Amino acid sequence: MRTRHCRSLLGLALAGIGIVVLLAACGPSPPPAEDDSQPTFLPDRTPIILVPGVSREVGHELRGGSLLPLSALALRTDAETLGSLGDPRFPVDGTDPAQVPLRLDQALRGTDVRGLQGLIRRLIQEAGYVRGNPERPRDKDYRENPPEARADRTRIASLYVLYYDWRRDVPESACRLAHRIARIRAATGAARVLLVGHSLGGFVARYYLRYGGRDALRDRDCPLAEGAAAAEVNSPGALFADRLVMLGAPHRGSAQAFRALLQDVSLFGLLGLGLREAVSTMPLAWELLPSPDGEGRVPILVNQRTEERVALYHLQTWLDRGWLVGEPSDGERRRFVVTMLARAVALHQRMDGRHPAEESVRRLAVGSECRPTPARAVAVDGKVEFLSRLQTDHPLFDRASQPGDGVITAESSLGLPPSPTLATFSACAGHSTYLDDPETVTRVVRFLLR
Repeated sequence: MRTRHCRSLLGLALAGIGIVVLLAACGPSPPPAEDDSQPTFLPDRTPIILVPGVSREVGHELRGGSLLPLSALALRTDAETLGSLGDPRFPVDGTDPAQVPLRLDQALRGTDVRGLQGLIRRLIQEAGYVRGNPERPRDKDYRENPPEARADRTRIASLYVLYYDWRRDVPESACRLAHRIARIRAATGAARVLLVGHSLGGFVARYYLRYGGRDALRDRDCPLAEGAAAAEVNSPGALFADRLVMLGAPHRGSAQAFRALLQDVSLFGLLGLGLREAVSTMPLAWELLPSPDGEGRVPILVNQRTEERVALYHLQTWLDRGWLVGEPSDGERRRFVVTMLARAVALHQRMDGRHPAEESVRRLAVGSECRPTPARAVAVDGKVEFLSRLQTDHPLFDRASQPGDGVITAESSLGLPPSPTLATFSACAGHSTYLDDPETVTRVVRFLLR
């Protein structure tokens, strides 16, 4: 049996964040053999799909082990990559991207799903759900499941965690999400699914409701399915989703993305130091910059006198202020940044305002307003400084921060257009601890299952 781990090949490289470069030659161990008889599925149990956000656990697996250097998480910035944005089949880091979700599922079965584990426990222990492998729904060998459910190879699971490579483009992630939901629906016979997304996962799930797996930014279909299946994958996901819960989702972007592009600090508070150069190659970081106004400006800097609205989506701004990573004259990097800034603007425009497909689904947006959350950077003498939530004595702290969960502001997580199908509530929680509160879990479960 081939093993997922090839860390002995890695030598003594620096510890940090990286990607599964060497793991491409080491396929994941297959799940135990399943009974080929007709599977069964409880007809009254709508499948629940959980979509996680950025996490250090996924980052650990993407880097392929603890001995790879931090820069190993970097993706490509060349012309071929730019032409392939939106296509999840493109191997931006030397691995087969089709294998990444399965590899993550196999590797993380013994790990809590960051931001979602409290809900998983409640659904399994009290609502009778059973977690399964999204690629093989009768494989239910997860630690949360009762022993009898883990051993049963005839019944299909009803709860799935869909891991993905969050470094990549948002429409790419939605394409893979749409494809896997279509396969789960086909396996279970379910007409619709219930969706729960944490952080970036909530934003990707919301994109799916509007556009399915299509790259709406370039008007291209998701290439992962053909024929009738392709029509389903590229239709608005709202046709196949009954409800959506979004926990701390960055609907209006995040100042943390801007911070990660400027400084060697953590991305969304979850990934370690020394990651700036790698982050600058990730479509994720550019696409989650704070939403621009009609002129393409963002109120992202404050000083002693005023708040500065910055033309954040113009390359010249990044050049004039010395914000680009590496050599400013590097033509490849400049073309990449121009493309990503334009794509980020297009994504914000596509996700802004009301949308009939999205509004046909009942949604619950959960945010937090009890923790100071970075919303602006402090600009002093041409330098940009980001305050931590512990620097409450700084004279500009109140102007640089907004109420939120410590990572995503309430304005971003709860700032969706009012709608008869949208409910919101604010829980006092940190970005990854919404579902540590039993009352919040109860409200989410009632919303999903009523």
